[in-house]
Amino acid sequence: MKEETKIERLKPQVEAALFMTNDVITEQHLIKMFGADKEILQKVLQELKIEYNKPEHGVQVFETSTGYQMKIKPDYAQKVRTLTPYKDLSRGLLKVLALVAYKQPITQSNIVKIIGNRAYDYVKKLEQKGLIRTEKHGRSKALIATKEFANYFGLETTEDFKKFFDKMVENEKKD
Repeated sequence: MKEETKIERLKPQVEAALFMTNDVITEQHLIKMFGADKEILQKVLQELKIEYNKPEHGVQVFETSTGYQMKIKPDYAQKVRTLTPYKDLSRGLLKVLALVAYKQPITQSNIVKIIGNRAYDYVKKLEQKGLIRTEKHGRSKALIATKEFANYFGLETTEDFKKFFDKMVENEKKD
């Protein structure tokens, strides 16, 4: 079978997989799921990234440190966020993410002191989603919000979260 035909057959399948999940999908997972050749899959992913980067699309395919994901473009996230207010993030994940974004860099050990041992699982999950990155910091890890974090919340930069959060707290006090 021609390479072009293989790409044409695989492309809608990969697109559907990216659309269906909120999580990052690794190349290995897609290869296993579709029985795809690695080179063909990489070409499909590149084509999808280029296609969804065009201005006529409201979503984009982007590569994280651990795989690929389809997300709303930051330009549209603010307008549509009320439709699905971060349903893929549990309350615990949101707590850790808020701490990281507001106090970054913060050590994992400090988060564990605040939240408890579940924080280890939360940190791992957030790192897999590409929302935070970790750096070795003595016997612990320093946690830092990523550009994907800013995109996820429709912000320009991770620093904008502090303003966003302060505004939320201010509005809560008024109510």
